[in-house]
Amino acid sequence: MRQHQVDCGDHAVDCLVYRPAHSGDSLPVVLFLHGGGGVMLSPEDFDATSRMLADQIGALVVVPRYRLAPEHPFPQPLDDCLAVHRWLAVNVGSWGGDPTRIAVTGDSAGGYLAAAVVQDAIREGTPTPVAQALLYPMLDMAGAAPSRFDREAFVTHEGLLATIALHFGDKVLDPRASPLRAPDLSGIPQTLIITVDTDPLIDEGRAYAHRLRAAGVCVSYFCYEGQVHGFFSFGGAMDEGNRCVAHVASWLRLALFD
Repeated sequence: MRQHQVDCGDHAVDCLVYRPAHSGDSLPVVLFLHGGGGVMLSPEDFDATSRMLADQIGALVVVPRYRLAPEHPFPQPLDDCLAVHRWLAVNVGSWGGDPTRIAVTGDSAGGYLAAAVVQDAIREGTPTPVAQALLYPMLDMAGAAPSRFDREAFVTHEGLLATIALHFGDKVLDPRASPLRAPDLSGIPQTLIITVDTDPLIDEGRAYAHRLRAAGVCVSYFCYEGQVHGFFSFGGAMDEGNRCVAHVASWLRLALFD
């Protein structure tokens, strides 16, 4: 793992960059956007998962240290992630990556950021990632789906509301804040969505899968039963977490090497 900086104009974003153990030149790239509600956690908290993804995919894994709310509320975390994607699409060759084979992934708020980066890239004409993998993503910050109220394990509706208030304030209806509310989903690349049956966010992930399919997007949707929100990044400590990391890595590998 090495640390690099991406120049975003008025500031720089530090990125942790992981290379697979057996690597060559012009590797595919995975932009991994970590969870934490956009208000907490850091790339280091996902170190084990990032290493596993790099080795199992055979790709560079780039994890930005995007700015966090409440000091840096929406859209600043998203703008950082989008700026890193723009930079990778032009310059990742200097790190040994292939700019034509970039995928984006993220868990929870990182899943929101991944979905929003893809939508923003399409809107502005930036090269679009070839694939996205979203893990129990936050997709509707104004959401009131049934699962927000009848499912809670590790994450609760009240906790989500508090985090959303810190991160998004009164911007929850902005499609850049709530990708599920985007009016047009055409052009989205192939997508993997993973949800958890105990998670208040399950309805949002399921609804996004339905909307993407209706827009003609190739979608793979899976629901893990008996797990909790966050289990993907518990990979080093639990078998199901490891299985989910392997699942995501296998899917991304096919998307990036096919």
